[in-house]
Amino acid sequence: MPIYSRRAYTLVEIMIVVAILAILTSLALPNYLSSGKISAKNVCINNLKQIDGAVEQWALDNSILTGTVPASGQEDRIYFYIDGGRPKCPVGGRYTICEVGANPQVKCSREEEGHKLP
Repeated sequence: MPIYSRRAYTLVEIMIVVAILAILTSLALPNYLSSGKISAKNVCINNLKQIDGAVEQWALDNSILTGTVPASGQEDRIYFYIDGGRPKCPVGGRYTICEVGANPQVKCSREEEGHKLP
């Protein structure tokens, strides 16, 4: 009785492996694509927290009253309180410092995408 050794995969086996890989890819791809947006939003929120803290520190150091809106020259001084200078929104948003003591004190132009302080 001859003994046959199997040295290749059948077409059915290859098709099953390809189908499993396609299913796994379809499940993982949406999560991978959305993770970039989530991380960019979190970076922006952290930047907003840093700027908010810098506004508080600047206002305390300079005896600035609540309700005062910093002028453009004063904004540059506020960013001296942040290591690395003026932070940038990872998706190109623009930070605007509102009045001191307001809630929130700083806003991102991408606020509708979730780039805002909680």
